[in-house]
Amino acid sequence: MKKPIKYFLNLLLVFFCFNCYCQQKEYTSLEEALKNKDSVTCLNLKKQKIHHFPMEIMQLKNLEKLSLSRNYLDTIPKEIACLKHLHYIDFSSNFIESLPCEMSLLPIDTLILWDNQIRYFDSCFAYLPLKYLDLRAILMTRKEQKAIINLFPNARIRKDHPCNCGR
Repeated sequence: MKKPIKYFLNLLLVFFCFNCYCQQKEYTSLEEALKNKDSVTCLNLKKQKIHHFPMEIMQLKNLEKLSLSRNYLDTIPKEIACLKHLHYIDFSSNFIESLPCEMSLLPIDTLILWDNQIRYFDSCFAYLPLKYLDLRAILMTRKEQKAIINLFPNARIRKDHPCNCGR
């Protein structure tokens, strides 16, 4: 399949997944979401120049879908595990190098991490009910990619070709 068509179909798939998970109102402002804490299931804070994970998000106990893509995050707090319904996470295009093991306790089925610096997942993540993992635009060796594929054998994993990075 030609690359533009394949790219378009992949974008369509991500858009479809996003819409399936956001059947209720999608909040794009944390302040607005905090006014309706109990009813918020979808929070999209992409491109908001966020440098630190907003801990106020932990107040959204019914949150199912979270997008913090295209910000400046480098760490995710372990407290994210208190969001017991969170199953769709988009942290794409940040500076994340690792995820806290506490996230492995969540029912995450979709994890979008493209354009980050993460190249390794702790073995605690092996029990996630992961169906989709996006790791494009991350330089990884063949060995690093193979370890991730082995950790998530039932997930559809999107990744780029391995690099000869000398690691």
